[in-house]
Amino acid sequence: MWDIDEIGKNVTLLRIAQGFTQEEVALQSHISVSRLQDIEYGCPNVTVDTILYIAKTLHVDSQVLGIFLKSDEEILSQIHKTPRLPELPEEPLQVFRNIVLLRNMEGLTQKQLAHMSNISVARLRDIEHGCANVTINKSACIAKTFGMSMSELNTVTMSDASLLNLVHRARAVVGITET
Repeated sequence: MWDIDEIGKNVTLLRIAQGFTQEEVALQSHISVSRLQDIEYGCPNVTVDTILYIAKTLHVDSQVLGIFLKSDEEILSQIHKTPRLPELPEEPLQVFRNIVLLRNMEGLTQKQLAHMSNISVARLRDIEHGCANVTINKSACIAKTFGMSMSELNTVTMSDASLLNLVHRARAVVGITET
């Protein structure tokens, strides 16, 4: 889900391709117009739940909002740099579950991961329990601790086929058939 600059550009592209105004997307996403403008310009202080609302409004999966314009080869090349975990059913807050799985795989306690990620243990606990009002920046700190991008962290339990299916559906929304 997430290079915030890419997300901002893609939100704008998706919004325009579907003929939505900023006001319409903001209203349907339960945010202010100025907040949507901030996101479209790449404001890094955005919460996961806000990204989920916007993605739903724009008819794409939040997990591919920041990557769907890359080629299939680029996407697969990037995610294959990190360990793959067994595939799990897709869910909106899959990234949080992936954090727990990776933490356990590495044999880390919450306290250790929190310290390594420079966030509080309480915040990590909130994240692992699916608190969606966490900023993308906090999730990115955790991804960096595991040596991966947000996109990699988000898709570590997805099969290539599932990921590319979501990517192709997002491309179809903007009228792109291949990249």
